[in-house]
Amino acid sequence: MVILNFHGLGEPASTQSRSDGLYWTDPRFFAAILETVRDRRDVLVTFDDSYESDYSIALPLLKASKMTARFFVVASRMGQSGYLSGKQIQALCAEGMTIGSHGMHHRKWTALSDHELEEEVVEARDRIEQMTGRRVLEAACPFGGYNRRVLRRLRASGFQRVYTSDGGPASAEFWIQPRNTIVRDDDLERVLSIVTEVPSGPRAAWRRLKLRLKRWR
Repeated sequence: MVILNFHGLGEPASTQSRSDGLYWTDPRFFAAILETVRDRRDVLVTFDDSYESDYSIALPLLKASKMTARFFVVASRMGQSGYLSGKQIQALCAEGMTIGSHGMHHRKWTALSDHELEEEVVEARDRIEQMTGRRVLEAACPFGGYNRRVLRRLRASGFQRVYTSDGGPASAEFWIQPRNTIVRDDDLERVLSIVTEVPSGPRAAWRRLKLRLKRWR
């Protein structure tokens, strides 16, 4: 299984930093990707950061391709200008999309105190559940950052899946799900290589070792 991760579609707001703009994807490119993978059940699509374009651009394109996606919401951003409103999040749910948690304030979880981590993991999930009226069973680590302490807290909180930004293939039977982030400078050739290439031999062994070390540090 391969998971493709996106952030905003279209153009970022002028208030955002230049680095944020690198993670925004042209809607035409996103549509071309969906056309390429729409018949592949081993390819999943996710969105981070809860930008308003998740609803205004991504949702219509997903519906046209008869696909669903997972949207990981930053709880404190709900209703803010440029981000998903409560009604838009509810509409995503009604269209068969999965809503997960991306924390409370979009902070790197590995650098937080126990109290701050509790806010990001537990309080954020509770706020999103109150908005959707549904259980939130999946979380995505902001900035792809996690360690043993973060994973322990997520597991103790009952999350059934945790999504990272480690790249490479994923497996439906595993709790941790690595994703492949698509950025503005990518092209369809790179996306095709992501969804078709499977690490093997020394490369696969080295990847497994790196992930194991990251999860136990």
